[in-house]
Amino acid sequence: MRLSLAAIRWQQIAFAVLAAIPMFVLKGWYHLSLLDRINATPSARHVDLPIYLQAQIVRYLPGKIWGVVYQTRRMSGTHSPSEIVIANLWQMAMTNALSAGLIISLLLAFRYSHAWLFLLVPVIASVEWLHRHPAIESWGLRQLSRFLPRLVPLAANKPLPPMPWTGTILLCSEWIFYFLVFAVMLHGLAWLPERLLLGTWYGAASLLALAAFVVPAGLAVREAIFVAAPNLIGIDAATLAVTAALARLVFLGAEIAAATLASILTLWARHERR
Repeated sequence: MRLSLAAIRWQQIAFAVLAAIPMFVLKGWYHLSLLDRINATPSARHVDLPIYLQAQIVRYLPGKIWGVVYQTRRMSGTHSPSEIVIANLWQMAMTNALSAGLIISLLLAFRYSHAWLFLLVPVIASVEWLHRHPAIESWGLRQLSRFLPRLVPLAANKPLPPMPWTGTILLCSEWIFYFLVFAVMLHGLAWLPERLLLGTWYGAASLLALAAFVVPAGLAVREAIFVAAPNLIGIDAATLAVTAALARLVFLGAEIAAATLASILTLWARHERR
């Protein structure tokens, strides 16, 4: 453990935080694109993006649902609570569908053969198909409106329009910055293939931690799963423990930094208009 910690420099952590900021901005941009489809009115990015990023930090309160509650209250003037709930549910479904396919493909590639990377082609194509043909999405919303009419009152009103192709680009681009974080953060601690493997396994642990919905942002659950399987990925437990702690620190720091920067830019833009 001491050797692993000694290999880390504070400059690496700072650069890793900077590398993670665009990832959270892309997540926010994708979320606002979903709201545009549901509301049929373009969102004011300079206003709504800081609110979304702030809501992601509120998730760290006991229970992830508080992030959605915060967002609905802050956006009450432009979006109904049902629209925000629908956007969050569909974003979670699409993000996790892509994540599952990508993680399975990478883990198989690391374990067996690089040929498994070709599995990414049908995975990404499936996500794009769902974006361009939202029949499944509309059907799911109709089912929600049957069982939760107050939560999803607009689900049966009209079919949702297709998501522009940029939606898939946004989802895939998040992963570029995600792996860049691990490449920078673990420099000197592991070889590049091991850094990518650690990032992949951390993503897998995040998916497995989804069951702990009431735990703030999967706090500690993801890290416990990540550290518990050194034999599975062939990396020692000390490196896993250090990686888990650094990843939590970096991603939380990046979320706070992204929300702070977006809020400052919004306040500055309002001041300029005055």
